[in-house]
Amino acid sequence: MTNNGTVIISDAKVFKPPYIVPKQSANTLFHFIKELDYLLQALEKISLVPRYCIEPVEYLEIGFNNIAFPMICFCDINLHKIDDHMVHYGGYGIAFGKEWGIEKGIQPIQYLNEYSHLKNDFSKAFNAAINSEDSNEAQNFLLSQMYYFKPIAGDSKIDEITKQKNFTDECEWRFIPAVEADRLPPILINPEILERETLNKALIYAPNSWLNFSVGDIKYLILQNRSDVDEVTSLILEKNLFDTASMHILLSKIIIWNESKGDF
Repeated sequence: MTNNGTVIISDAKVFKPPYIVPKQSANTLFHFIKELDYLLQALEKISLVPRYCIEPVEYLEIGFNNIAFPMICFCDINLHKIDDHMVHYGGYGIAFGKEWGIEKGIQPIQYLNEYSHLKNDFSKAFNAAINSEDSNEAQNFLLSQMYYFKPIAGDSKIDEITKQKNFTDECEWRFIPAVEADRLPPILINPEILERETLNKALIYAPNSWLNFSVGDIKYLILQNRSDVDEVTSLILEKNLFDTASMHILLSKIIIWNESKGDF
């Protein structure tokens, strides 16, 4: 490696662009969940486990209404604006530096204007690709691109309640694992979505698809109250997850939201 961060492999150079700290968005990627148990499981595994999530794609006009694919979602909303996001997605969070997320391949999504040329061109290209008898890289690219699309606004269903939402407020980033190594399907379409919960259980036993981290990678743990802190501490001690120094580092990163949210 040279002084400017360029990695040299044999005679070839792989350019690594410098990380530039954002000024308008958070320098942090937050992942929120509704249950403390899920956060405890992540700490026990030192990994986040993806889930097959349903995404409506009727607006793309590609012949089906819904797809599901494995992902882990993040947002880069500043803490003083994040309360509404937590109400929607859950009050427990784990956060990492954005530079870490970029190096892990986590990608900001693109919010698609349904009236745009981009949407129309994508729809035409995708329909042409799936009707082609030949499998090629263009098909793979279009599928990958669809993983990172979302409409500007639409219906959002959380806990069986559907609300209209402007999705750009979510400032979403996604980690999409390559699940083929674990012999799991990369995408589910309409009727196949019924298999989603079975496949989500399979992902728990598919470590090649997990997003791994270390204690040092964690920037914040967002808990709701002091009893949550007790549960996190008890888990660490009971399972002997970390050495004493690592445990103290982790506990120092806790934000108790019910006590702190008014300060941001």
